[in-house]
Amino acid sequence: MRKIVVFLIVTLFYSAPCFAAKRFTFVTVDFPPYYGEELPEYGWVSEIARKALEIKGYEVEIRFIPWVKALEGTQEGSYDALLGAYRTPERSQLYYFSLPVGQVRIGFFKRKTDEISFKELTELMDYKIGVVEGYATSPHFDSANYLNKHFVSNLDEGLKLLRNGELDLMADSQAVGEYRLKLLEKEENGISSEIEFIKPELAKNKIYVAISKNATNAARKLMDFNRGLIKIYRKGIVRKIRWKHKKYIK
Repeated sequence: MRKIVVFLIVTLFYSAPCFAAKRFTFVTVDFPPYYGEELPEYGWVSEIARKALEIKGYEVEIRFIPWVKALEGTQEGSYDALLGAYRTPERSQLYYFSLPVGQVRIGFFKRKTDEISFKELTELMDYKIGVVEGYATSPHFDSANYLNKHFVSNLDEGLKLLRNGELDLMADSQAVGEYRLKLLEKEENGISSEIEFIKPELAKNKIYVAISKNATNAARKLMDFNRGLIKIYRKGIVRKIRWKHKKYIK
């Protein structure tokens, strides 16, 4: 009898990790139409990322918090990864970057009544340019210390300042900016008809899952995510997700 009890204890001890759920926690900021707290399934990028991990046996949580706090929390290892990050040399020292999940067109918004055009960033030295604190934009723009950049807490704040004349340009994603302008109509009547995206664009940035190097089993989680992403592509799951969210995809 004693041998049976010992056997059961040893069996339970060694098999317990097999039954422990693998957990993965993303943090990010509202970035509709790509991902956002008010979007169906938190948006098509969120659903792709979640499915890629679920197919590898993970329980997935996505939290929406201010971007600066998301950066701090992941770098400390409090959360596993950023959802929808751009890749930069600085971030590559702190994060493992997955295979790309999507692509974003980046550039400037301006008031339609202003005659602002450019070919080179040096032509914009006399303008006040809004940038969301903590955001990467493009390597050329981010390193342009000669530009007059004003940091704002979020895109909505920047678009309002742009409309009011406190900024001349606002740097961000075309699709996200146009989405936010429509929502801002509720409190800023006419704003969407007064502001426009201008060319040339600054960059077409791929968006990734950025797994903190301080996260538990970070390298393993990166491998699992990439394998899961490849698997859901092969199974046609990504195509179905994109079709389901087609009105949000730019």
